[in-house]
Amino acid sequence: MEGCVKKRLFWLAMLLLSAGAAHAERTVMLEQDMGCDSVEVQQMRVQLTRIIMNTDNEQSKDEATRRIVDLTQQHCVALSGIFPITGKASGLLKVTTREGRDLWLVE
Repeated sequence: MEGCVKKRLFWLAMLLLSAGAAHAERTVMLEQDMGCDSVEVQQMRVQLTRIIMNTDNEQSKDEATRRIVDLTQQHCVALSGIFPITGKASGLLKVTTREGRDLWLVE
């Protein structure tokens, strides 16, 4: 009888652990990460960042920097905390805020 109880407790513990692991895979911990209101905006930010990182042309870097600042101010917010992942697309994650707002961030 005691062995049966131990076996049941073991399987219950395994079930709880796997449920916790599954929950952890559907959330993300963020610290001042930029979430944007659309896939297109976040993809444009990634492209502009690549220009800034890879070009030697100072004028191109300055223009890309101005564009990324404008995009970020108009369409993005800094996110900190644990957020549920509600979607994925082309290297981006969609999270939902407590207020119900869907935002996209770089994976």
